[in-house]
Amino acid sequence: MTIRLRVILGFLLTIAVMAAGTLPFMVKTMRDNAEESYLANASTQLQLMSNYVEAFISGAERDVALLAQEPYIAEAVGLFPNFSNSKEAEVFSRADLSVDAFKTVQPLVRLDEGSEDYVEAYAGYTDGSYATSADNTKVPAGYNTSKRPWYTQRAASSQKVGLADSYLSITGELVVAITHKMFSRKGDFTGVLGIDVSLNGLSQRFADLNFGKTGYFMLLENTGRILCNPRYKDLTGKIIGKDLQDPGLVKLFGMKDGSASTVINGQEVRASVRTTPHGWKILMLQNEGEIFAATNSAIHASIVITASVALLMLIIAWAIARSINKPLSLLVKEADKVATGDLDVNLDARLFYGELAELHAALLNMVTNLQDMITTSRQQGEEAHRQAALAKEATAQAEEARKQAENARREGMLSAAQQLEEVVKIIASASNELEAHIGQANHLSGESALRLGDAATAMNQMNATVREVASNASSASGMSDQTRANAENGEKIVQQALESIDRVHTVSQALKDDMGTLNDHAQAINRIMNVISDIADQTNLLALNAAIEAARAGEAGRGFAVVADEVRKLAEKTMASTNDVGNAIAAIQQSTAKSVGSVENALEQVKTATEFANRSGEALREIVNNALSTADQVRAIATASEEQSATSEEINRSIVDVNDRAEQTVHAMNAASSAVTDLAEQTKSLGNLVADMKRS
Repeated sequence: MTIRLRVILGFLLTIAVMAAGTLPFMVKTMRDNAEESYLANASTQLQLMSNYVEAFISGAERDVALLAQEPYIAEAVGLFPNFSNSKEAEVFSRADLSVDAFKTVQPLVRLDEGSEDYVEAYAGYTDGSYATSADNTKVPAGYNTSKRPWYTQRAASSQKVGLADSYLSITGELVVAITHKMFSRKGDFTGVLGIDVSLNGLSQRFADLNFGKTGYFMLLENTGRILCNPRYKDLTGKIIGKDLQDPGLVKLFGMKDGSASTVINGQEVRASVRTTPHGWKILMLQNEGEIFAATNSAIHASIVITASVALLMLIIAWAIARSINKPLSLLVKEADKVATGDLDVNLDARLFYGELAELHAALLNMVTNLQDMITTSRQQGEEAHRQAALAKEATAQAEEARKQAENARREGMLSAAQQLEEVVKIIASASNELEAHIGQANHLSGESALRLGDAATAMNQMNATVREVASNASSASGMSDQTRANAENGEKIVQQALESIDRVHTVSQALKDDMGTLNDHAQAINRIMNVISDIADQTNLLALNAAIEAARAGEAGRGFAVVADEVRKLAEKTMASTNDVGNAIAAIQQSTAKSVGSVENALEQVKTATEFANRSGEALREIVNNALSTADQVRAIATASEEQSATSEEINRSIVDVNDRAEQTVHAMNAASSAVTDLAEQTKSLGNLVADMKRS
């Protein structure tokens, strides 16, 4: 694996570690923030909707209670028609009523006409008789009010007033009934008075409060019947688990309060559920894709930015690797030349820096030493060749002397012997001198071979050490780069955290002050609304009493009854509005109190977080500085050590080759020394022969 590839892979690994450690955390944090924002908004919206629904029901309960407590209505048993025994449908007509029955039914009529949400006001008595505000209403055959669900449910209940299950009224409209028990002045149960409340106004209110592109509210009865569904209006009136088997709706209906993800009509939605005091459930639903749309866009942008940074870092890594690889390639090329026997190394020292410059100098010193060793070996070889030539020449002279000796024997043994003796002396002297030179050359060759062997051993040890240093330096370089990158990233994150904490502290302090002011204003408004509510209650009661008295007065009190009715309507609207405002203010006060406590706690946490973040920032800055210095030094050492290892191996091979040649020279010198020794022995024999010749 090349150094360039190692550097690029190191950068890639650093980028991968940063991305793997940062992106999942960022994605989780952003999705958690989006979910928390949705839950906070859902809690506020559901609380407001719950208050509105409760105010809607409570207003109707107050109206029913006012009429049910009037003795002349509660004690009207037997005054109205009884359809229990009718064989066919009949019509309830106010024109057919007696004078007393007509007067008694008028408060029901005015109550019905006093609110556009009221469909019908009616009263059912224990004897089965029936009174209604709906004139000319067709009543089914055998219609017995004492057996109707709204009647039996309220009569069996321990509560005087409450909600009955929704049903289709005799007018054919899906309504919810608000019913109240009636008692005589003696305390005897006489019947049930009720109001059928239309859900059209409530449904329109739910439709108007749709949010976003996919968000909407749904209202469920405690029986599972869908009372309001502005998104899928055809589902209104159907019962979950009976008419509808949608698993998502079944799951949400089984929850009391809380939030959950589910699938409704094939859409992944996030739903929050709030159960009202009367047992109805309000559902807030929104597609999860819309909730996390902004988060997903931010995540995509972060991925693009990360990819861009990765590309930039790869370019930087390529440039750094190139600046290291180029001078190393020059050194490797020159080392290859040395390995092939070319010792002419000519490199510009300005091309190298740091440890690379030291490696360049070491290569030059090695080449110089090799040149000196080769020159010495060559000189010793030439000397050996020269001595061998002298030995050959002496051998030729000895052969010539032998021939002359033969001639001398024929011509004269004495003269030849004398001349041969001189020649033998010369040969002996030359042989001794040659043996001395060969011994010296052999000693020098052996010493050179020993030194080359020691050098080869030392080079092997140095090469192993260099490889180990290179390996350790490479590992340390990778760890230093990773430490530096992590420290720099941590320093940036801490700095961003400090800035965010400062902004949070400022905003939290301002929010705390605003919450206190808002709470004071809400308390003042609440006191005013209490006074208005009391006045409206008294006005409504007075208006109702005035209407009753006007009804009793007959024609003479008709004008007064109209005025009293208008006053009652205004009082009812005032009470309803006051109740809505009071509920909203109560919710605001409750949320404000919680927010003030949360903000105070947040301020304390912000102070603590600021102190820790400052300490972390200082520590990370020191780590970054140390990591930068260490990473540069270790990277340079690693690079130089790896290339030095490769060069040392080439040098080692060259030294081994030279050592082999030196050993061959030693063997040749030993052979030459042996030949000279044999020549000396022959010379001695020749001397003895000359002595014999002289004696003869």
